[in-house]
Amino acid sequence: MATKLLLVDDEPLVTEELQEALEFEGYDVETAQSVAEALEYCANAPVDLVVTDLKMPQATGLDLIRALGGQTAPPHIIVLSGHGAESNRAEAMALGAVECFAKPVDPDDLVKKIQEVLPFQ
Repeated sequence: MATKLLLVDDEPLVTEELQEALEFEGYDVETAQSVAEALEYCANAPVDLVVTDLKMPQATGLDLIRALGGQTAPPHIIVLSGHGAESNRAEAMALGAVECFAKPVDPDDLVKKIQEVLPFQ
């Protein structure tokens, strides 16, 4: 079974570009454009890793990390940030994110980190 990834970003161009790159690498990739949509998806299907934007309308990537952290087997989380708020990045890491990349992220760097986090999948 392919590794299941969920990309969460309110900018469709970001999720489309990353989805294409990650599917090329053999990952099973779904997308969500809001925290609410991501939580709904995760409630209905297991996800190995979530890549989320930090700043989104209504709820943030930090809200998503907190919500997913309450699950029995939470997915790994990688954060993308187009904003230079170092305190938010530090908070994301403190909440359990495995990495925080500045946007725009190089898809090759993202793939390398995913391979580090999920080496046997």
